[in-house]
Amino acid sequence: MSEFDLDRIGGPKGLDALLDEVLACGEMALAYQREGTGASKKPDSSPVTEADRAVEARLRTHLMARYPGAGFFGEETGEQRAQDDLRFVVDPIDGTRAFIRGLPSWSILIGLEAQGEPVVGVALMPARGDLFVAVKGQGAHMNGRPLRVSKVERLADSLISHGALSQFADHGTLPLLPASTYTQRGFADFEGYRQLLLGQADAVVDPDIKAYDVAPAAVLVREAGGRFSDFTGAETIHGGSALASNGLVHDELLALCGDD
Repeated sequence: MSEFDLDRIGGPKGLDALLDEVLACGEMALAYQREGTGASKKPDSSPVTEADRAVEARLRTHLMARYPGAGFFGEETGEQRAQDDLRFVVDPIDGTRAFIRGLPSWSILIGLEAQGEPVVGVALMPARGDLFVAVKGQGAHMNGRPLRVSKVERLADSLISHGALSQFADHGTLPLLPASTYTQRGFADFEGYRQLLLGQADAVVDPDIKAYDVAPAAVLVREAGGRFSDFTGAETIHGGSALASNGLVHDELLALCGDD
């Protein structure tokens, strides 16, 4: 598949309607955050708030009403099977821990898959006021500005972003990064991808992810001139891990991430 046919979701007007809904969800989530909504724990011990549930419910209602044949996969409400080859993948509050603590790295993430491939990516960081949008074949933008990844060519000169150190406990990649890279910084949640898309970081290493964590990032990074894969090098959001880079240091990082 080359450029995604935006007419499949109603053309530019359909995309604008989705962005309006996402922005409204951002305002709603900020209101919940100001109220100090309480959090509970899911069976896997990850936190969930009223904002997570409310944002996903609103987005699911909007998307299923507008695109009844499309599938839906959300972190909080699970999967609804598709009648056609389109599926929306949603993380209503990516970075719930940051949301609870008042950090600005949380986001609302929506990806659209066509035949299993991410083709539209939307990421809103309400606390920062940043809206990221990408359509396959049409570039990536933040607040209307084109995005391009960095041009750093060597891993030894690279700034590498990572999330929680606990993610690396079972994988063993973290000890290899300091010896092989110029510097490393912990930009959790979508913040790491933000830095990559702005050319301020050269790669993001995510050892433990779900598809809804990275569906928009896959489109955004590729459309900004970078590369996105799992730790085996497969260009998928379903591999359980994610490696996003400017493309120039990707193979060097794959060699590290593939070592256990």
